[in-house]
Amino acid sequence: MAIETWPRETCEYLSVVVEGDSNLDSLPVQMTVLAYGIRPTDADWETAEWDVDDDGATVAKIKMGPGTPFDFSVTPGPKVPWVKVTASEEVPVLEGEPIRVT
Repeated sequence: MAIETWPRETCEYLSVVVEGDSNLDSLPVQMTVLAYGIRPTDADWETAEWDVDDDGATVAKIKMGPGTPFDFSVTPGPKVPWVKVTASEEVPVLEGEPIRVT
């Protein structure tokens, strides 16, 4: 699978598929997008939204690009989206597929 490319000038939603046993959209979800090889810290997370993609899969999404906390116009390169779902007994952190900001 080829790595997805994002022009640094674009501002749009970045989505990550999230699978779960329960109704995910009732759970708080956060995301971050970091340089490849960097792991998230508590300060990196931003509130994300739930949605459904064209294939019917549940996705977490966050806006990325100029004017957002994830503006990589000055620091293009490989990035990795991360998702954190807060459930009552578990807080899974998921690493999404890398993207390349050009």
